[in-house]
Amino acid sequence: MNFARLAAAATAALMTVNATGTSVAATATCFQAADIEAEQAIRYQTELMVLSDTCNVSSSYRDFTVRLRDTIVQYQHQLIDHFRRAGAKSPEATLDKFLTQIANELSMRSGAEQRPVICARSATFLSDAAKLTDAEFRNHVAELATEHEKSYRVCK
Repeated sequence: MNFARLAAAATAALMTVNATGTSVAATATCFQAADIEAEQAIRYQTELMVLSDTCNVSSSYRDFTVRLRDTIVQYQHQLIDHFRRAGAKSPEATLDKFLTQIANELSMRSGAEQRPVICARSATFLSDAAKLTDAEFRNHVAELATEHEKSYRVCK
C-alpha cells in the first residue's frame, strides 16, 4: 500500500472515524476485552506500516510482520470474529476495509507535516518496533487497550 493510494481514499475515511480514532462503524456493537486488544494491535501495526513507508524504512515494517506474524494473525482473527459477531456479511472484507480506514486516517493526520518532521518524531517508534519481542508487543498492546478502553462500547 503506497502513500498516494492511502491519501486518495482519505476523505471518505475521515467521515467514518470519530474523535477518539475508533471506527464509527465498529462501535455499532460492543467490544470484548480481546477485541479491544486486537484492534489496538492492528492500529499499531498499521501505524508502523504508514510510518515505515513515509520514512522509507520499509525493512522496519517487513521485519516486524515477519517476526510477529503468528501474533498478528491471531489479532486479525480476533477482529474478524468481532466483525462476524457484529453481523458483517463478509468479516474478512470488513477487516480489509478497516485496515485501509486506519491507514488513511494516519496518512491524513501526518499529511499536514513535512516528511523530515514526521520521521524525526517517529524515529523512536520505528526503532522500538524493530526490537519488540512477541511478549513485549503483547504487553504493549494490552497497555494500549487499557489506555483506550473508555473509547469503546464494552460488552457487559
